Amino acid sequence: MYQCPVCGELMDALTNVHCVSKHQETRREFIAHHGAPKFVSPRLTGDIQRWIRATQIITRTDFDVAQASARNLLGKRY
Repeated sequence: MYQCPVCGELMDALTNVHCVSKHQETRREFIAHHGAPKFVSPRLTGDIQRWIRATQIITRTDFDVAQASARNLLGKRY
């Protein structure tokens, strides 16, 4: 992904449509005036990745309690 050096919008490629509609310059004029767009690699930081791994959104107990409640409500038909 590329990031526009002026407005910060993320896009697959810096297009003439973006440059003209947002910045009133052609793509060539825009690059000459502001420089090429910055390539950005979207990735999660290590802290966020560790938090996702450590956090259990639904524990096994939560799942079992929900299943037992559903069985009680519906009876033993299912």
